[in-house]
Amino acid sequence: MRLRNQTQHWTGAALALLLPAAALANETHVYGIANFGGAGQCNADSHSVHTQTAAEFAGYFNSLVSSGLWSDVRTLNNSSARTDLWTDLSKGPVADAKDTQANAGVDDADVFFVHTHGGHSEASQRSWLVMGSNADACAATTDLHMNLGNGKLDIAVVKACQSGDLQVWKDGGYKQLVTSSSGFSMWNAFHGDSSCGNFVKRYVKRYVKNSRGDGVGENWIDEAYDWDLGKNNDDCPVSIVFGQTKAQRVAMFEFGGWRDRKPTGSKVGSTYFFVGGCDPSSGQKLPE
Repeated sequence: MRLRNQTQHWTGAALALLLPAAALANETHVYGIANFGGAGQCNADSHSVHTQTAAEFAGYFNSLVSSGLWSDVRTLNNSSARTDLWTDLSKGPVADAKDTQANAGVDDADVFFVHTHGGHSEASQRSWLVMGSNADACAATTDLHMNLGNGKLDIAVVKACQSGDLQVWKDGGYKQLVTSSSGFSMWNAFHGDSSCGNFVKRYVKRYVKNSRGDGVGENWIDEAYDWDLGKNNDDCPVSIVFGQTKAQRVAMFEFGGWRDRKPTGSKVGSTYFFVGGCDPSSGQKLPE
């Protein structure tokens, strides 16, 4: 496995003074979206493991709560996971923009985990996540709905196909997730499709446990990467880290953890971490 990274710096962005992540409250939200195709649901294949992985992620943070090391954990599965909880006020009307809604919105958490279906469009420079209810739009998109980190969010862990596409990143699509003053620093996701099954529960359990103090980006790639014989069938996890300098972004990737979230400064650039040569379906082969 050859770990690689590429970096973008966005010129003309204003610098901002940010609070260190460690000074913020500690809250986790998990969204397991497993049921699809029924009344009031969005169209996709139902996968029961999606809620099981969410339970593994939440379970570790609940153990931290019991030890006095974390403050709160919320689970919003299936129909409770709606697009309005991903929509920022800058991207939609007040009635539909609930990403900072207490105990529910993605930007009300410091860390969130979601397991669902996803997709991407290079032409539109976006990825999307399929929601558990069609009450709003069935897809929460990275450009039309999300503006992360103007609430509390610092780290997003996204188990969804095509949620971190290299070409979308190269074209600047994911820079729309943040503003220069955002507190959000890490989008852990997948380039191309990612496989699903009970083995995902096991690696999510290892990942969340092993990332308490460091490795929150690097461990994601170590655990979720899967190489298979042939072409177009690897699982290619990626970590996109936003921040002011590459050194700060690398420090967060390697040494940041749930309880030691490294400050990355103003969000004026990003670094894309990946496994060189990883070759998924529904995505180009990553550079060697």
